[in-house]
Order: sequence, then C-alpha cells, then structure tokens
Amino acid sequence: MEKWLEIDLQKLESNVRALLEHFKAPVMAVIKQNAYGLGAVTVGRFMEQLGIGFFAVTNIREGIELRKGGLVSPILIFAPFFHDRKELSGLWEYNLIPTIYSLEAAEILNNFALETDRSIDVHIKVDSGMGRMGFTPAELTASVERLKELNSLRYQGIFTHYSNAFEKEMDYTKKQKDTFLNLVNELAALGLVITLKYSANSIAALKFPETHMDMVSIGSAFLGNSTINPDVPLTKVYGCKAKVLQVRELRKGDFTGYSNTYRAPRDTRVAVISIGYTDGFGLQKKIDAFRFSDYLREQYHLLKTFLKPGHSVFFEGRPLRVIGKTSIQLTVVEIGGLRIKSGDSVDVELNPLLASSRIERVYIGESSPDFGHEAEDALAEEAGTKKEVAAAKDK
Repeated sequence: MEKWLEIDLQKLESNVRALLEHFKAPVMAVIKQNAYGLGAVTVGRFMEQLGIGFFAVTNIREGIELRKGGLVSPILIFAPFFHDRKELSGLWEYNLIPTIYSLEAAEILNNFALETDRSIDVHIKVDSGMGRMGFTPAELTASVERLKELNSLRYQGIFTHYSNAFEKEMDYTKKQKDTFLNLVNELAALGLVITLKYSANSIAALKFPETHMDMVSIGSAFLGNSTINPDVPLTKVYGCKAKVLQVRELRKGDFTGYSNTYRAPRDTRVAVISIGYTDGFGLQKKIDAFRFSDYLREQYHLLKTFLKPGHSVFFEGRPLRVIGKTSIQLTVVEIGGLRIKSGDSVDVELNPLLASSRIERVYIGESSPDFGHEAEDALAEEAGTKKEVAAAKDK
C-alpha cells in the first residue's frame, strides 16, 4: 500500500463519548460526504454501537449505502432529489426519512406515496436566514393548509441551519433561532404540531447551549476538528501516510518538477513520495471572497504563505520541505541528512474531504464495541473493489 488515510477508532470513540456526555439532548450524527471522507459505513456502524441512535446524510444514495452496510437507526436525508422516481423508491425500500424543503417537493413525495399506497415520515427544512434551502417562514405558513391535506406525509421533525454560528457573540444566530422557534409556535397554532425541533450543528451546539432544543446535529466535531469548547476534549482522529518511492541526489543548479519552478541552490538529498494533487494533496477549498475585506484577507494569507511556507509532509515528526510543483501522483521533498530510505512512510497533511476515493481508509485502534467488517467487505465486493480495509496490518 503506497498511501492511505488512517482513522483511529479509539480516538473516535473518545470523541463520541465526550460529545454524548456533554449534550443533554439526543445527538444526530451527520456523516454526509462519506463521513467527511473517513468512510461512512465503518464510521456509522461504529458510532451506532457507541450509542448514537440517529444519523443524517445529504442524498438518498448515501442513505442506501448506510442501510446496505448494516445501520438500523433512523437516517435523515437532508437534500433528496425528488425528480428521480427510481431514487425516490429507495426511501421506502431502505426506510429513510426525507426532508421536504418546498411545497413542490412535498406534493411530489405525497403523490408518489399515494401511488404506492405507503405513507412516509418526513422532516421539514426551514430557511431561517441562511438563504440556501428550505421553506422561508412566510412560505411555510402560507403552505400549512395544503401540507395538512397531504395525508401520506407524517411530519415528524422540523429543523433549520445557522449560517454564522462561528460569530463571537450570539447575534445573527439568536435572530435565526428566534425566527425558527416563533415559526414552530405559529405552525402549532395553525394546526401543524411537530414534536421534534432542532437547529444546532457542531459549532452552534458547542458554543451556544440555547440552540440545543430537542436534538443536536453533530458532524465534523466527531473528527476532532472543533476545539472551540474547552469542556469537550476532542482529538483529531485521522491522518494520511504515504510511502517513499525513491531517495536521490540533486546537484546544485538541478531543476525538479514541471515548469522548472525550483532550482537547487546547493547539493541536497530529496525523496519522491507517492502522493499528488489527484489524491487531494495540496488542494484547498475554493476561496470565498464575497466582500472586498475577504479578498484582502485572503491575499494577505497567500502572501504570508508564499514568504514563509508551512509544512505538509513530516518524517518522524520532522518537517520536510516540498520542492517543485506537486504532480498528479508524485511529490518531491527535501530531506537533507535525514536517514530516510525507499519504502519508509511519511506523514502527509490531507483534508479527508478532498482525499480521493482511491486512497484506502485504514482503521486502527479498534476498541470496546463488538465491531466487525463483514458489511464493508460485502459493499466493496459489490462495487468490484475494496475501497476500505479493516485494519492496518501491512504497513
């Protein structure tokens, strides 16, 4: 194995237990986008055995994957696509809970339910001020009577999402929360009573207890990415490793990489490692600069990085400088006098969300739950390739 993402289940268990202990409200685990790149089936089944009893993903295909992988808990679909009848049938076949985010979506789902003579539980998404998906308060109150007529839909939950929970004080978040709760009360007065209401994602739940309500929706915090609350000790659960393919000498004046962007200022030793930008290494999410101040801030950070680059490759804790342009699946690092040889492993900083699905996910530190991997193996066999493995035995 030349490169792999390593997920420490013992650290994941520690994070899950810390979060479950901290929140008095039930926890819904959001494991969308393949559990943020860590492997939704493995992570989901592990969390379920630790006591998580509700899950959420973005689309129906993700929900079906979890069911085939053995999850039995309720699974919410945040953004189902209602214009694909074959996909819609999966909601019933795999016992998934769709979100309705518009009257059109509700009517399509209700008509499908009538055709199949099978009612279905749904949750309602409210746009309380994010401006992305969901009913606005005005749209939802105007739709109440029609929604009540859709007898094949059972309204079990209602939720919203905060757009600015990373703010220092609870200003816009409080406005969204109040808008949402006022709407829930107004719906009840109009005869649409929904018992389960929730709104808090990881950052809101950890910063603002007022947002907890009847359930909290925790996603990236499980990975150890949210350290904003000192009362909840969280540890990063993943890391990436790659093998050294070759160690060689560069002479003073030699170029390395495409476009001859790097020229060795002296004789030095370098290592070629088996990872590149199609694996997700060196990539970053799109820079969101909608305001001029955002643009200036990003330019400042880019200039700072150019003048003093950080390190993204390490050997036994020592940073290695990346030189030349990163290639499709190869990267060159300067190693100087370090005793590195072909076949050694280096640690690589890699965002698992951007990590290629071709990189194997390896699970280590398996702990107390009776945790097997038969379902993952079956899924992998069905797909024709084993994308996730059960233990890191061959390193």
